[in-house]
Amino acid sequence: MAGGRPLRIPWADGDTSAALRAAYRAERHRDVAARLHALWLLREGHALRATARLTGSGERAVQRWVAWYRHGGLDAVRTPRRAGKGRHALLTAAQQQALVDHLATGAVHTAWDAIAWVAAEFGVTYRQAGMYSLLERLRTHPKVPRSSNPKSSAVVQAAWKKGGSPTP
Repeated sequence: MAGGRPLRIPWADGDTSAALRAAYRAERHRDVAARLHALWLLREGHALRATARLTGSGERAVQRWVAWYRHGGLDAVRTPRRAGKGRHALLTAAQQQALVDHLATGAVHTAWDAIAWVAAEFGVTYRQAGMYSLLERLRTHPKVPRSSNPKSSAVVQAAWKKGGSPTP
């Protein structure tokens, strides 16, 4: 049997077992529902370890959720959280806008062209996957024209569309 001090949570007046159960069952976001489920089980008198097992979460996660509840109540528990802020961008906002403007001119046809331009212009090195990710975040893409046969004739194509003879 594990020793240690008992878990004490200063429950808010409105956070009864029935209210926590109703909040848990009404929650549409899975991650928030898991937190509310854990709080409901703890309010029902389950131990922290049993609560973690029943919710399919780790004990440390349940401890974290309890800390959030202690600090800010249900609002803090419902606040969306992400794993991290991600990596800092290699280009500044002004450099990113310059890239968008350059792409709009149609001078860039491939991600490799964009990589070369960014390296020459700003001295920043990107890999292909990184450039694709950047272009997606900027909601843009290289302007690639549809390929056409260099031997094709616009006159012959126009005649063909009008139902005429395919020969000039």
